[in-house]
Amino acid sequence: MKNSELWKNIKGWLITSENVEPNIYDDYIKKATLETLSQDHLAIVVSSEVAKKHLEYMKNNINKQMNYLLEKEIVLSILTNEAFNKEKSIQKIVDKQKKNKNNEFSFENFIPGISNKNALEATKAVVNNLGNKWNPLFIFGDSGLGKTHLLKAINNELCKKQEGIEIKYYTSSDFRKEIIDSLQGGFHEIEATKNKFNNLDVLLIDDIQFLAKSDKTNEIFFDLFNSCIENNKQIVITSDKYAEALNGFDKRLISRFTQGLNVKIEKPDTITAINIIDHKAKVANINLSDEAKRYIASYYGSDVRKIEGAINKIEFALIQNKIDSSNLINDDEVTVFLSDYSYAPGGEITVQKIKNVVSQNYGIAPNSIDSKIRLQKVVLARHLAMYLTGELLKRNYTEIGVSFGGKDHTTVMHAFKKINELINTDKVFKKLLIKIKKEITS
Repeated sequence: MKNSELWKNIKGWLITSENVEPNIYDDYIKKATLETLSQDHLAIVVSSEVAKKHLEYMKNNINKQMNYLLEKEIVLSILTNEAFNKEKSIQKIVDKQKKNKNNEFSFENFIPGISNKNALEATKAVVNNLGNKWNPLFIFGDSGLGKTHLLKAINNELCKKQEGIEIKYYTSSDFRKEIIDSLQGGFHEIEATKNKFNNLDVLLIDDIQFLAKSDKTNEIFFDLFNSCIENNKQIVITSDKYAEALNGFDKRLISRFTQGLNVKIEKPDTITAINIIDHKAKVANINLSDEAKRYIASYYGSDVRKIEGAINKIEFALIQNKIDSSNLINDDEVTVFLSDYSYAPGGEITVQKIKNVVSQNYGIAPNSIDSKIRLQKVVLARHLAMYLTGELLKRNYTEIGVSFGGKDHTTVMHAFKKINELINTDKVFKKLLIKIKKEITS
């Protein structure tokens, strides 16, 4: 679907929405355009910061509607004309990096951690024992955590190890198109498609959730799926949710999805996020300080794609400012480089957001929380920020320490002890704690 057609559909959907005032539509939405930044990254381009602010409120709903219409998951940004031109310049760097990128997906450059270890080990096991115990392999988790990397790593690893192996990687939209084309071609085309799949040794399908709610596609997919399983052909599927939570699929398919091995990829923990940032920075020949890596992890560490976007933005800023990337880049410089980064989280709870809200309530600078300053007010704010990081983000003592300037886990334990004592003995402090938590989570 062309951008013009997609945007026409979105505008038609918005104008009928009860949540969009007519004057907002006329002043900001009607004049906006939909542009492409990359294959799966679109931008609504507006004329002013005021228009951008209004569109940001609707962004998540618009993004979901676009995913539905396109039958695939895309990234959506809201940009002013000036910011769009900057992003296009950044995209030139990205396109250069993506040249022959498919060959770069491997198990060796997949950064392991607590959050993804099971999925990594499962994919390696499949490569070494095709079509047997772990069939199908069903990998699920949020977007941007490495599912596609693992699928393509399977493809590349098998192509290296087994000459002549028949293996096919599909996005859900590509798979759907192939099935629909065969349906439109009639009986002989359908049979030819079935024979093609029967000759495969390995079938890889990315983002299976977008194949839902299509009876004919489901029917043929079920036949193909059964045939592959019965003939010990390996199937690996990824999804944004676990099999039983998928809507719009035949119950027989759901049952098939669960018969092999289901593994989840979680959001990266702080240490894994920092390792990913370190790897991406080295690939881009950027020399980041440990503090800079922790800063990026605090803001963008929950999503590998956001990490990649942040590294690209830093690389672009270094080129723009004629800064030698071999120089050590500190956290202050990174803060400036990423100040207008369009992926910066808004309502998302991050370590940095917790630090900002706590420091604001205590009247101190946010960077003092990570410092070695021993003033009573700063120490208390530091302890509270550590405590809230553990409570709201479910981080362990070691991870919290890494996010607070490399503090030892015993320091974090001490902070938790002090805060719990205050909660139990100081009503004023407890009231302040509730207020701060509300500000962070709102």
